[in-house]
Amino acid sequence: MLSFLNTSSRKNSSNVEDRVPNLDPFISGTITGFTMGEGSFSISISKSKTYRSGYQVKPEFKIQLKKSDSNFLEFIRATLGCGEIRYGENSVVYVVGNRKDLMEVIIPFFEKYPLKNIKEIDFQYFKMICYKLQLGEGKSINGIRRILSVRDLMNDGGHKSRNQIIL
Repeated sequence: MLSFLNTSSRKNSSNVEDRVPNLDPFISGTITGFTMGEGSFSISISKSKTYRSGYQVKPEFKIQLKKSDSNFLEFIRATLGCGEIRYGENSVVYVVGNRKDLMEVIIPFFEKYPLKNIKEIDFQYFKMICYKLQLGEGKSINGIRRILSVRDLMNDGGHKSRNQIIL
């Protein structure tokens, strides 16, 4: 395991594995199943005056459901011990954007309870980008270009409009 994964968490755990819950197969399967159907792994890149490179790279994990299913997303948030719930007009979204939570909870969760569909490929690219960010690649233009080249492989090539950033 890479050394940067062995950091202590907000819950004063001595290692990452302590933050990933040991779940009943039904519960873990339900979270993984909802992710396969309604979840996404995304990487946004935006201009920013506060970052040395001039760009901010933001990885996020999300599950979006209709508003009436908010209790289930609250259950997922409580079970995983991270993230937030955002309410829209007709939908509700569970979002994890904190890099430490992504590295210590979300990535290990899906390694322990793997996805079984096409989203497994996106997860592997997402994980690669999170590791690149952890190693500091998001701090240089060349590093961001490498991250963009991986992101372009996600979601079967994704939206062409998202590739408008000129570095």
